[in-house]
Amino acid sequence: MKKLKKLFTFACLCGLGYVCSQLLRRDDVQDKLFEVMGEDRYIAANNLVHLLGDLLMWPVDFVRALLP
Repeated sequence: MKKLKKLFTFACLCGLGYVCSQLLRRDDVQDKLFEVMGEDRYIAANNLVHLLGDLLMWPVDFVRALLP
């Protein structure tokens, strides 16, 4: 049961990273964040969110690559 909880938590984190990554790709969200945060902070935050999304989604991408 504990392994199932860990797997479910990991899946939720993967989904959350993916949603954040997709949300930051929208133009209106990017414009608002750029105005509030400034250029340097915005670029650093954007890179960090994309990196976290990629790190959390690598197992899903790996399994997708194995499927025919």
